[in-house]
Amino acid sequence: MIPCYVINLLRRKDRLKKITNHLNSLNISFNRFNAIDGQSVSKEILLKNMDVSGPLGELSDGDRACFQSHYRLWNLLSTRENRPVMVLEDDVILSKNAPNILKNLDWIPKDSQIIKLDRFGNNKHKILISKKFYTLNKDYKIHYLLSKHGGTGGYIITPKGIKTLLEMNTQVNVSVDHYLFNPNNSKIFHLLKPFQMVPSICEQQDNISDIQNSRLILRKNSLSYYIREIIRGYYEIRLLPFQILKYFSKKAKLIKPSFF
Repeated sequence: MIPCYVINLLRRKDRLKKITNHLNSLNISFNRFNAIDGQSVSKEILLKNMDVSGPLGELSDGDRACFQSHYRLWNLLSTRENRPVMVLEDDVILSKNAPNILKNLDWIPKDSQIIKLDRFGNNKHKILISKKFYTLNKDYKIHYLLSKHGGTGGYIITPKGIKTLLEMNTQVNVSVDHYLFNPNNSKIFHLLKPFQMVPSICEQQDNISDIQNSRLILRKNSLSYYIREIIRGYYEIRLLPFQILKYFSKKAKLIKPSFF
């Protein structure tokens, strides 16, 4: 079985209990990794390797803490693990089919770096994926992700992927999910070449995000807020011509991410 690490805030014992029971029911063991708490940690820690703002505006303390939690975990994995690892946030559920997929890692392409396991967004949300794929079994495939697909609820990271992330000598200016899974504004997406599992075997269940409250502070009716939203809109569509070309050249397709 693939090694599994769950990122969990010390104060969210409720989530730890819930995901422990869930993973136990699937016979998946895991290591708990202590998340950085944006409510109590210093600004110095939150701003490490990060700019104050970026293409999507100023980052909240919650978003910074989330990125730093994943980043610290990547550092730990670089010294502890020499094989692919599954990273989960503490508010997810896995499919009943997940154990059969995760017990054997032969399906993971040798040159892969990161595989997104979760789906994000409502039922109308669509993502662009490559028509090229690798087959896991009769029900599951992995495709290259070619458009934004938010969330870092669950992903597989390989030693090669960790090396790419840790050697990237740049200041991060977006949240961790945009950094990993949004080609529109990520400085590393083109290097990671992330895969998307189809259908997904993971999805987030908690409708109340710890990060969301910290974001509300930045969403004020001011001139700077509206300017930021215009800039955000530009970054969200700037790769649209390239994505349209991929679609009409029959090298890509649009899908609604599903959970199975």
